[in-house]
Amino acid sequence: MWDALVNNPWILWLIIMLILAGIEMLTLDFLFLMMSIAALCAGVVSFFTHSIPLQVITFAVVAVLLIFLLRPVALNRINRSTPSTRSNAERLVGLSCTVLEPVSENTGLVRLEGDIWTARSAEHGTLEVGTKAYVYRIDGATAVVSGTAPATTDFSDSPASQPGY
Repeated sequence: MWDALVNNPWILWLIIMLILAGIEMLTLDFLFLMMSIAALCAGVVSFFTHSIPLQVITFAVVAVLLIFLLRPVALNRINRSTPSTRSNAERLVGLSCTVLEPVSENTGLVRLEGDIWTARSAEHGTLEVGTKAYVYRIDGATAVVSGTAPATTDFSDSPASQPGY
């Protein structure tokens, strides 16, 4: 088997390419896709020369170029096509919830989308049991809620929608 890999290095590059493409399917971050394309290029070079150092240099140079030149463009294009899509904690901001235990500035419980969350009030005062509240932001595993309905469904000024939140 080793003889086949030594005599046909393209097989090794093909295996590396397939492994990197498989990892990319799990991560969906374009990093391993760029490395997979670089492995394909190194495999093509292996048809012309059996120089392993030249193949490795080809892999490294193509990978670096693709990661730093093509990947940012691809990520920007993908992110630009879904700018208003909120996910994870961001999508909970603005949803209504029901107070299960009195919610003060320090403690409380609410039912939010069928789950029970610890909660704090975004305002001074206490929200009583059975009150309808609205999620202002998510702090870790705690919903910060308000008793007043949001004035708009655009939560771009909420902390959850800020970069690095």
